[in-house]
Amino acid sequence: MQPVIEFENFTFKYRSQTEPTLKDINLKIYPGEKILIAGPSGSGKSTLAHLLNGLIPCSIPGESAGKLTVCGLDPAEAGVFGMSKKIGTVLQDTDGQFIGLTVGEDLAFALENDAVDQESMKRRVDEVAEAVGMEAFLSNSPSALSGGQKQRVSMGGVLVDDVEILLFDEPLANLDPATGKRTIQLIDDILHERNVTVIIVEHRLEDVLYRDIDRIVVVGEGQIVCDMAPDELLSSDILIQEGIREPLYITAIKHALAEEGKGRIINPADRPAHIETMELAPYSEAVRSWYRKAPEKPAPVTGSACLEVRDLSFSYEDSEKKVLSDISFS
Repeated sequence: MQPVIEFENFTFKYRSQTEPTLKDINLKIYPGEKILIAGPSGSGKSTLAHLLNGLIPCSIPGESAGKLTVCGLDPAEAGVFGMSKKIGTVLQDTDGQFIGLTVGEDLAFALENDAVDQESMKRRVDEVAEAVGMEAFLSNSPSALSGGQKQRVSMGGVLVDDVEILLFDEPLANLDPATGKRTIQLIDDILHERNVTVIIVEHRLEDVLYRDIDRIVVVGEGQIVCDMAPDELLSSDILIQEGIREPLYITAIKHALAEEGKGRIINPADRPAHIETMELAPYSEAVRSWYRKAPEKPAPVTGSACLEVRDLSFSYEDSEKKVLSDISFS
């Protein structure tokens, strides 16, 4: 099978810098794969994403060496417009991606540029809105939506084109954990329904691993540190060495094992990528022992409240739906 994305001995340096941001990158991604690219801030993971969709070098200049192909095209030659027909990008800042005054207009934007007839356009917008769960918000302004809803509209905006690759650049950055999991579920649904290749650039591993990932590519100091299956990666200490936070349950298990003098070794065969399906029996006694030795929690702080909310409800001006309903806390 031919790779849909291939980096071959690829190096890139921004025009304003003296040293390359990416060095000797070799990476192949195949059709239908779901890949997570992880790395600390400044590692070069976002630069990889911008190379794929043509933003580099078309909008962000720099010097490159080596070879990069995406769907058989060189992004530097195809340009941003040419690559938009092959790869759809959902940005970290969703507000910067909106074009239309309403959700419906925003979803229809790409279709209008392609001169799609009105009947086909409306049908396609309705299909995409339903796919991302925003069919009830077509007349709403994107700016009046919640963070999770904005993320769904952004996804819909790239789904109206029949692209082969979906690229998500830190899609969870502005989302709470619960909304983040719903976003990951939606991405997973889209992957299976539309048979596309999905690339997620993100450092919140625990949320991304809410659903299966084929491979995790760890980037550090401009180089690919490893390209591994999630179970193998989480069984190692590579994430800690690269300054990336492990899922908390993995950290807890490793710490408990170390405290009990059993090393920090997790067996990849125990499927540590998902806490719900991980084989916990080999580690449960060490975790219980560590928990029993942990000091008692400090007593809660008492005194007068510095912030108090009582029976608070709120809805946006152009929406009848309540965003907050009867909220009370101190």
